[in-house]
Amino acid sequence: MKNIKTDPAIIARRGMDSISANILNETYRVYPRSLTVKILAKNLKIREKSVLSALRKISSYGVPIEIKINKNGEKEVKSSLKEPISWIEKEKASAEKMLSLLGELTPSSSESINNQRKINYRIYKEYVSNLNELFDKWASLKLID
Repeated sequence: MKNIKTDPAIIARRGMDSISANILNETYRVYPRSLTVKILAKNLKIREKSVLSALRKISSYGVPIEIKINKNGEKEVKSSLKEPISWIEKEKASAEKMLSLLGELTPSSSESINNQRKINYRIYKEYVSNLNELFDKWASLKLID
């Protein structure tokens, strides 16, 4: 358990590298303002190339973030208020996929393995059900679109 990350920005954005997580954290912190790549690099004490590389990763991961060129020809980055919810949506999609994969497993010759698989399937089924109920509740309250 030595590799447990304790940085809240990284923990909140599971699966992201530390630079990407810190960029998202920094841009969300100053929302609705945007930050140039140069300012982000300075604030995070990293190279501009590292910021640009991380922004490509962020975009490829499907995280909502706005990247545009300002009137001075500099790249600006602006957070999206939907970014935190996008992580919950990704978790829901991941859980649904895992449930599907667990349901497709062929039975093992070992009864203990089959029992553990049934337990895992039941846990994921309940988890997905709870997430679906939560999303339905949020939708009915018009908290998400």
